[in-house]
Amino acid sequence: MILTNRLTVMSVKTRRLSPQRWGKMLANLLGAALLLQLTACGDESPRVLGTVERDRLTLTAPVGELINQINVVEGQQVQAGEVLLELDSTAAKARLGQRQAELKQAQAKLEEAVTGARSEDIDKARAALDGANASVKEVQQNFERTQRLFKTKVLSQADLDAALAARDTSLAKQAEAEQSLRLLQNGTRSEQLEQARAAVEAAMAGVAQEQKALKDLSLVAARSAVVDTLPWRVGDRVAAGSQLIGLLAIEHPYVRVYLPATWLDRVKAGSQVKILVDGRAQPIAGTVRNIRSQPAYTPFYALNERDRARLMYLTDIDIAPEGEDLPTGMALEVQLP
Repeated sequence: MILTNRLTVMSVKTRRLSPQRWGKMLANLLGAALLLQLTACGDESPRVLGTVERDRLTLTAPVGELINQINVVEGQQVQAGEVLLELDSTAAKARLGQRQAELKQAQAKLEEAVTGARSEDIDKARAALDGANASVKEVQQNFERTQRLFKTKVLSQADLDAALAARDTSLAKQAEAEQSLRLLQNGTRSEQLEQARAAVEAAMAGVAQEQKALKDLSLVAARSAVVDTLPWRVGDRVAAGSQLIGLLAIEHPYVRVYLPATWLDRVKAGSQVKILVDGRAQPIAGTVRNIRSQPAYTPFYALNERDRARLMYLTDIDIAPEGEDLPTGMALEVQLP
């Protein structure tokens, strides 16, 4: 009631003012309002909203297999090198055993090629040559006898041809025995040694590949992290490439904000900003890590000059060590320089 009366009195007094006084009062009010607005604009730094983020690590299935064992649950903190999940390794172990057997076989052939023939093999080849020589001597005598009898018309042409064929066959076996003995005495050729060494190297590469495949069936945390997603259970069969576990890295959190296009000339990679967190009296220092080169919203070529101010650029800001305990997904403000 009192306030109403005062307003009524002020209104009556206002009506009694002259036009000159009324204009002067209005000018003073406008000037004071403009001064207050400029002062407020000068004191208040621009702020953008953002959320706390951490590096996301995704562990996928290297092959299609059954889940044999799960050692963690969602929300559990894990350390680097810790085994989180294991896939069935029966088939992988069988393939590794096959490759190891092939390696042993290749190594044995290489050793045989390097060592050369044994003395027993050489003696055996020499004995075979002696037998071939004796056979040649026998069939040669038989051929000469058949030839004399053929001339006296005692034996036919067919008998002479059979004796000639037997002699030629015996001579061929003699030459074969000589070559076999010479091959054993001379040893393995350099080309054969290179082939044997190459076979060993190929077998070793196959073993290493299968060992790596077997090791990959145990999914290990690469960094200290928190298990974020784990939608599988023991006994599930997963396809190759399926996401098995999602991790959130514990160290080095950062703030992700959308920077207006009008501030690109004042905020650069390496710029220092202040991170304002509800419940904390002092701001946390932050350093701009990266500003995306492409806007997150409408492409610039589709906008006019007035609408370009609405473009937003995704920006990552590293948080100082005193803010590493901020939870992932927390909303906060960033005061730009």
